[in-house]
Amino acid sequence: MPSINTHYPAFFIFFTLCLFSLFSHAEPTTPDEEQPIHITADRLEVQEQTGISTYTGNVNIQQGSLELTGDTITIIHPNGQLQTLKAYGAPATFKRFSQVEQSWINGQANLIQYNTEHKTILLSGNAKVMQPGKHTITGSNIFYDVSKQTLMAKGSKDGQNRVSVTFEPAPPKTAPADEE
Repeated sequence: MPSINTHYPAFFIFFTLCLFSLFSHAEPTTPDEEQPIHITADRLEVQEQTGISTYTGNVNIQQGSLELTGDTITIIHPNGQLQTLKAYGAPATFKRFSQVEQSWINGQANLIQYNTEHKTILLSGNAKVMQPGKHTITGSNIFYDVSKQTLMAKGSKDGQNRVSVTFEPAPPKTAPADEE
């Protein structure tokens, strides 16, 4: 299987501004956005005049603790400026380690979209965001506004896929041992 391993810093500003900026950096001394970007795919098509790059076939993007996967990832970058990133999959997935929470944040949807102008992320189609041992949010769509730090989840219009939120109970606190 051919692989593509390239570096497009402008295209991946979304790593620091989008969904993944919701969470702290993987390593305090080397933030994810300062680490190399590694992309593998079966195929890459770049249209410089239109500013569209399309990676297809088992696409995997890694930068530090961040990993984004999809069947197809399209990056719209007119004049070399990232505008939109769309990851399609069955499902497309992401994961990122939160240093503050000391846990992984995982997400998936049929489509993960990031808009740089509005700093918004939309997970569409069987959307799910999980922080193992803490919470899980599912719905047809999950929308996050990075600037406003607001989240909105929606079920399907037909009512078949409702929003679901599960909060895991905190582990019991142990009482300090009695000192003699």
